[in-house]
Amino acid sequence: MIGGDEEPGQALPAVATRAAMLERLERETFDLAIIGGGITGAGVARDAALRGLSVALVEQGDFASGTSSRSSRLIHGGLRYLRYGHLGLVREGLHERGLLLRLAPHLVRPLAFVMPVWEDSRDGPLLLRLGLTGYDVLAGTLGIGRHRGLSRERLLEAEPSLRSEGLKAGFRYFDATTDDARLTLSVALSAARAGAVALNYAKAVGLERTGERVTGINFRDAAGDAEGTVRARVVVSAAGPWTDQLRETLGQRAILRPTKGVHLVVRRERLPVNAAVAFYYGERLLFAVPHDEHTYIGTTDTDWQGDPGSVETESEDVEYVLEATNASFSTGLEVGDIVGAWAGLRPLLADEGTPSEVSRDYDILDGPPGLYTICGGKLTSFRSMAEQIVSQVVEREGERFSVRPRRSRTARAPLPGATADFKNYRRSAVAALGGGWGLTEAAANRLVDTYGTEHVRALAPAARNPELLEPLAEGSPVLAVEAVNAAEQEMAVTLEDFMRRRTDLMLFGEGGSPAAASAAARHMAKALGWDGEETERQIGSYLEAVSRMMAFRRG
Repeated sequence: MIGGDEEPGQALPAVATRAAMLERLERETFDLAIIGGGITGAGVARDAALRGLSVALVEQGDFASGTSSRSSRLIHGGLRYLRYGHLGLVREGLHERGLLLRLAPHLVRPLAFVMPVWEDSRDGPLLLRLGLTGYDVLAGTLGIGRHRGLSRERLLEAEPSLRSEGLKAGFRYFDATTDDARLTLSVALSAARAGAVALNYAKAVGLERTGERVTGINFRDAAGDAEGTVRARVVVSAAGPWTDQLRETLGQRAILRPTKGVHLVVRRERLPVNAAVAFYYGERLLFAVPHDEHTYIGTTDTDWQGDPGSVETESEDVEYVLEATNASFSTGLEVGDIVGAWAGLRPLLADEGTPSEVSRDYDILDGPPGLYTICGGKLTSFRSMAEQIVSQVVEREGERFSVRPRRSRTARAPLPGATADFKNYRRSAVAALGGGWGLTEAAANRLVDTYGTEHVRALAPAARNPELLEPLAEGSPVLAVEAVNAAEQEMAVTLEDFMRRRTDLMLFGEGGSPAAASAAARHMAKALGWDGEETERQIGSYLEAVSRMMAFRRG
């Protein structure tokens, strides 16, 4: 049984308004200030806040707008890392996977994977069986299920779209899937409810110093066009791909080797997979993952140099993923089949070898005095990474803090919306939403899977205005009330925040779901006080982002 401050049924505080958070930043001196609102920074904020420390976090864009909303959306140990001898990394990932399945069962769900073996495959059945056996053993008591072999016939029966020529056999094993952006948001919201200030669209523009010691963060409020300083006893940089930019201002050496990963989205009818299919193309392992009515495929792994904020899907990325997919499936995908895409950077530690061989491990660095930097790592291990750095900071800087911090609690404190018996809860909640609120099964399933036990909070504005129970667009399971909730309770500042990260309508909708975007903008306008001109600007800015996402089609 998982325990913690956020048990189902307990009244949870509303998130403070942006104005209130800015006022706290100006008034207080915090124990810990964090640069970066991706999964790592949000995890650090939550861990520290649950220990009783006063915490402030600033993020230059929206939460998860960098790497943390551009991953493969998998929570996994990293089966392929066994090849490179990274046993500790795999063991940690599998342990964290098991914890997250318990701490956030509405956001992290088990998923069956299939790995086919062809005559020309990189690895034969014996080597894969050994690797999968080790994977099961390393998972220990937190394992999801043991792998099993599949004959050629059973494999084609399960996944008939696979290329049958040269197919020998395959394996089925288990990992987990998530909505990476919403997982990050949930962690940030949990930190805020534990007392942290978590402010998006507040860009760190420099470090405040007293003598040689770092004593705060100078920031610019992009949403309000103001500047300020966060005063803090210790500062943590969790800036992901932007880490080296901050280090450069301090005269420190670069420590990252960013690599670019691209994913493509197609209609599921064009690539019908029943489980996630893991397949090699040359040295690179790719995945074809089912997602409701769509399948997404990725990822590439190429070195990147340049502005981390300018990474987009390019024609050569698309060509590679389509070529790899068509070599393993019989569907013959073309550029015209792609309905969405995303590109992101992995902030990997500098290392030798090919991009795929670079370790997904992480490191914690200190210096100058008062500043700690966490870099590297992967989505699955964010909680462990956060616990490690906060523990290190407490050990070295604890006498400076305003309170005596408690031990880390994140391994047992559930995220907002979690409940121990989610499967049964989901069944009863979906039935109640259909009977009591008159929602379609698709809308009810989406609400519970997205918000867990907090779906009633998300629906609260509809109690005052039943029209908000209408879908944002015909055939969409996303309701208008979700746009209002995103603006009022989930710190959404722009239309793209809602369309891409509070929901994934931008990635998994035809042309970025323009009809839903227009409807969402109108509802967000009332909550955020946009006038007609600003509402149209938000819609235009969003459609420009969709155009950039799909620019490879014009190449």
